[in-house]
Amino acid sequence: MPQPTAAAPLVADVLQRLQERRRRIAVVGDIILDNVIEGEPGGFHSEFKIPLLRFATSHECIGGAANIALAVSRLGVDTVLFGLIGSDLTGRQLENLLDRHSFPSHLYTERGWPTPRKDWICTRNTGQVRLVQRIDYDRPSQPESREELVAEFRARRPDYLDVVILADHGVGSIGAESLELLDLARQAGAKIVAIPRSTLLRGQRCDAIILNASEMRQLAEGSSRDEVHDLAARYAQEHRQHVFLTLFEEGMRIFPADGRAPLAFPAFPQEHPDWMGVRDITAALVGLGLALDLELSALGQVAMVFRHLIAGQRGNGRLFWRDVAQFVELEESPLLAGV
Repeated sequence: MPQPTAAAPLVADVLQRLQERRRRIAVVGDIILDNVIEGEPGGFHSEFKIPLLRFATSHECIGGAANIALAVSRLGVDTVLFGLIGSDLTGRQLENLLDRHSFPSHLYTERGWPTPRKDWICTRNTGQVRLVQRIDYDRPSQPESREELVAEFRARRPDYLDVVILADHGVGSIGAESLELLDLARQAGAKIVAIPRSTLLRGQRCDAIILNASEMRQLAEGSSRDEVHDLAARYAQEHRQHVFLTLFEEGMRIFPADGRAPLAFPAFPQEHPDWMGVRDITAALVGLGLALDLELSALGQVAMVFRHLIAGQRGNGRLFWRDVAQFVELEESPLLAGV
């Protein structure tokens, strides 16, 4: 059974490297407003015979690329965010939420396009929260808007970047017009990490991708009968990319780009995990790991710590180094000052 304390030396090493030189990461892609509605089952409506939620609460938070940028910035990395929003109330809410954070956000507004939003409907019963439904408010954006997003990145990106994270959550900001971002990232000296929810980035020049089993099958043009581990290993070697396969309760596997044997990272035991935001924090840690030139084995161990903490607290981007240090029982150290 994995023990979180085993990651303490790795966490200390990451903190040391961050203090030796600041890193700079840009996040580009789908910005989403997540709204979590949670309540207790209240039987059925007397007239309409539909299920009721009572004592409900609602909480809005930034999701997608914005959540990744928030996570990266809270880890002490210079962060800049690029994305699309609509000229609607949801777009204004996202702008207001982003204004509360220290990292700059460069947003292009598409008129008449609904800002991506997701309602997560959860039931709360005897302390256990269960997701029962998700409502998506998504519509494809216009090609011209994606061209404007690329132009914004070209004009406002820093001269040098350690990593660019492309967050393709499949809601419109990443399309064929966005592929120029890959060349622009390379020109800035950056490594490229991607979440490829669509097939647009299949075979493109990325250093690492983060995806789940069904997305791996889609990206590798496999079927439900194909062993997903075999597909991931073949894709990693064929396209020279590290493949990070997230497997929820099972944990995570890394398939190195050079064809070495995959690395398995079992999940820490946890009751009632909530997987919302887990892939975003994994993308943030993969970006950070590549920026710090971490070995894949060390990157995977540290990423699993963050993944576990996010799954246990149901909070987008709400992690600081002190939370991590406490979990791995890292002794109080000057390394934690100011982070």
